[in-house]
Amino acid sequence: MRNFLSSLKLALSEPLFLLFSFLTTGIRPKLAQAQAFFSLNTSRLFCKNFTPHLPAFSQRFLRVSALTLLLVTLLAPTACVGGKSEGKKQEQKQEQKEEQEEVKSTDQTTLAQSESEPDDVLPLASLTPEAKSVYAFLLCDQAFRNEDEAALFEAVPIMQELKVSPQMWMEAGFWLVSRKSEHAEFFLKLARETWPEDSSLLMLYAEALKGQNKLDDAIALLRTFLKTHPKASDVKLELAILLVQNKKFTEADDILKSITKEERNPLVDVNQGKALVGMQRYDEALVYLKRAAKGMPDLPDAHIELGLVYERLGQINNALKAYENVLKTDFPAKNILLRLINLSLQINQPEKALSYMEAGPSDIPFKLICADMFIDSKHYLQAANILKPIVERNDAPVEVYMLLADLTWEHLRDLNGALAWLDKMPESYQKSSNALLLRTHLLAKAAKKDDALACARKGKALFADETKFWEAEARILTVQEKIPEALDVMREAIKKWPNDMNMLFLMGNILDESGDKKAALKLMEQIIEHEPDNFQALNYVGYTLADGNRELERAVALLERAIQLAPDRPYIIDSLAWAYYRVGRKADALREIRRAVKLPASIDPAIWEHYGDIAQSLSLKQEAKDAYVKALELKPENAEALKKKISNL
Repeated sequence: MRNFLSSLKLALSEPLFLLFSFLTTGIRPKLAQAQAFFSLNTSRLFCKNFTPHLPAFSQRFLRVSALTLLLVTLLAPTACVGGKSEGKKQEQKQEQKEEQEEVKSTDQTTLAQSESEPDDVLPLASLTPEAKSVYAFLLCDQAFRNEDEAALFEAVPIMQELKVSPQMWMEAGFWLVSRKSEHAEFFLKLARETWPEDSSLLMLYAEALKGQNKLDDAIALLRTFLKTHPKASDVKLELAILLVQNKKFTEADDILKSITKEERNPLVDVNQGKALVGMQRYDEALVYLKRAAKGMPDLPDAHIELGLVYERLGQINNALKAYENVLKTDFPAKNILLRLINLSLQINQPEKALSYMEAGPSDIPFKLICADMFIDSKHYLQAANILKPIVERNDAPVEVYMLLADLTWEHLRDLNGALAWLDKMPESYQKSSNALLLRTHLLAKAAKKDDALACARKGKALFADETKFWEAEARILTVQEKIPEALDVMREAIKKWPNDMNMLFLMGNILDESGDKKAALKLMEQIIEHEPDNFQALNYVGYTLADGNRELERAVALLERAIQLAPDRPYIIDSLAWAYYRVGRKADALREIRRAVKLPASIDPAIWEHYGDIAQSLSLKQEAKDAYVKALELKPENAEALKKKISNL
């Protein structure tokens, strides 16, 4: 029985282990005597309850008790069966004392050797079921403690033979799944074969399949079980969760609706809300999510989903309240605080955003992320106040110099000042690819196009395996209206990185810029085929179809998926609004376009023009006029057409 002693050593105190070691190496009890003892009712009582039903302290007591019985069985079987004469007992005690003295003098090598000897002591096949149960537990215990999957699988034949409790399979299966073991799927398949009616093992098996990127197999498994167990509400919930992840929202909603009122709980409501959100049925989703949040206030998912729905509906203040409730749960605060900061900046409340930042971690990386968000939202003074104490530190990270360079350009349009911040970086970092790329971008923003192009080409030469300098060169050439040269750069880059979707997307954009929209659309479709969740390609194809007034239902579906992946991009929200408008869903179009223009990055006159067109179609003349005027303020190329629209109101 390999590693039996080492498992015992982990479970018992050192004195007990030493006692066990010298007795097993000195006495070698007979198998028949051990079996006789294990037939006693007391032993059976412990072994039959040898499952993880109990609290942790009770499990430890039970484990020690069972192991103590095993020790007694192995070490003193005759005493338990019928007893010995007093003289014989004394003789045995003397022998044990002598043996104990001998073991105390042995070194670690002797103990190690003893671990390899027990194979010929008690053949596994000859043990009683109770003894095998203990041995299987020890192997599992060794697996968990030593990260030893081989020990666990050594226990599997015994677990199958004895049909040990589902809880023991669950504990071992959960351990494998939690450590993302490639063997979890196989182990839980065996568990299911042993306990085919156990729904908890079934659901854990489905999780293991999902972990191996077999989501369809996991869904099929649960569907099959429900055909014979149509009232299994826990399995229904698990299936619905997987269906939502697989974007099968309608089926998920139907399954969750079938759960009776008596069986419903906040988890069911949260996932029904998610399914409805996936179908863009936000008002209905709110009903379930509010109920879930009220029924289980410490459930983070309920508040997070509520926040997301409120964002989609443009109710930013309600979204802020929902996310603040997440902070009252045990959900990690950092990401929620960043979301709160982002939303506060969207509604132009920088001081509130600062208060959220101050409530967050004091580490520099968190503050640098916040500073970047303030720069993006054009709250430059607040960003400067965040960065100033950081740059004054002796151990200031290089990222702070890069952010200050970006801030100096965006706020003051001071190219020399921005480049000066880069020059203050340690020399080794000045030569890094990130520093060189930022220098390239700053030069390009300052209309120093030739210098920017030279910088990008220098980066290509120094960092030949990094795509970003190829992209920068192509973008600069496009701005210089050197489209054929830009396309040549991209063709060469795509040969070098044929599976890089970002490269293909940029190539598609340049083709669009060149006027070859058919080739651009074909390339974007190719990206979606290889990367279905590429929100940029989804937006391009969806908007192109909607603007061309063709395949409108597909356009809506693509753009709704893009919104799920990138909910805060004004140009994607505008695309969805335009698709809704084209398909005749004008109320939805108005809701989305209103949300788009509230975001700080809504500076594209086309978004405001779309707003005017949608409002005008709903007879909201003043709202339409205000939108057209805002578009004119941004100096669009079609200013005369906008003036005509205003005069026709």
